[in-house]
Amino acid sequence: MLKTRLLAAVIALSTAVLFMPATTTWAAKAKKMSYDEAWAECKKDVTLLTFDNAARYTRGAACMKQHGYRLKKSSMSSM
Repeated sequence: MLKTRLLAAVIALSTAVLFMPATTTWAAKAKKMSYDEAWAECKKDVTLLTFDNAARYTRGAACMKQHGYRLKKSSMSSM
């Protein structure tokens, strides 16, 4: 009985996901930030945390990568 209910719930959820509109928030592609906007946001996040320089650089690089950019060599010293 429990297995039947569980199977029915899985099938119902799978069917519901198939019929969801493609314009839902998680499926919509967000507008890409400019490099300067992404840098300002990442710099704000990194300066709030007090790490050593290597950790700050790594955190900043990871943040920029989330926005689709790589760090420029000229911006590394201003972090």
